Amino acid sequence: MKPWKRLTYYLFLNVLVSVCTTVAVLAIWDRTHAPAAPTSIESTVPVSVALNTVTPTGQGASTTAASAGVTPNPTVRSSPIGNVEEYQVEYGDTLGIISERFDVPVEELMRINQISDANSLSVGMVLYIPVTPEAPPTQTPAPATNTPLTGGSVTPTNPPQEARLIINAVIGPGDLASEHVFITRTGEDQLSLSGWQLKDEDGNVFIFPQLELYKDGAVNVWTTSGANTVVDLYWGLTSPVWSSGEKVTLLDDQGKVRATYTVP
Repeated sequence: MKPWKRLTYYLFLNVLVSVCTTVAVLAIWDRTHAPAAPTSIESTVPVSVALNTVTPTGQGASTTAASAGVTPNPTVRSSPIGNVEEYQVEYGDTLGIISERFDVPVEELMRINQISDANSLSVGMVLYIPVTPEAPPTQTPAPATNTPLTGGSVTPTNPPQEARLIINAVIGPGDLASEHVFITRTGEDQLSLSGWQLKDEDGNVFIFPQLELYKDGAVNVWTTSGANTVVDLYWGLTSPVWSSGEKVTLLDDQGKVRATYTVP
């Protein structure tokens, strides 16, 4: 064999051995230094979401039933004061609201339940509501009338119910920081209180600004100063105006008395 062919053969063999050695070294290096498989956070760290539920202070079990749409059924019982039904006070109830609901005067409710402070209701408290036995309905045939057809106006048989305002309570009388009058309304549609007046027996007058109240709406009239909102109005006085035994009068923009309340 010629010397140059032998030299070429050895060079080729040397290159082949070098390539195989290099590939083997890289394979071993890759196997021993491979990065660890990433760990899924979702599979190792449990994630829990907590929902915070805010429960008003003093609401108790009665509020839970109310939020679920369950209203305690009143039970009619006979007592020394006549037939009464038991009613459990719910969150947001006031004597004024209960009086309106059962068509019983606030003073009557206070007398029957021996309540001296109209603001002392608490959730879960049981009140006795007087019940008047209903007389059987008497069917009286309506007289037939012949009304001539004319072009005059027609008076509706059932006119819409007049919007009413109720002074539910005077809260914190004598304390400027907390003294305010709590007012609610009934009736359909909206009612503008612009120009209405709230008076005491000493000549102090609060004039309502432009404010629209809807059915079952409410507003607080605070004696002190503050920024008016849709639910809180501020008189801007520097001393309290309400005291026990004083009469609160609410007049509309025509000067007509629409509601009164005596501070307990």
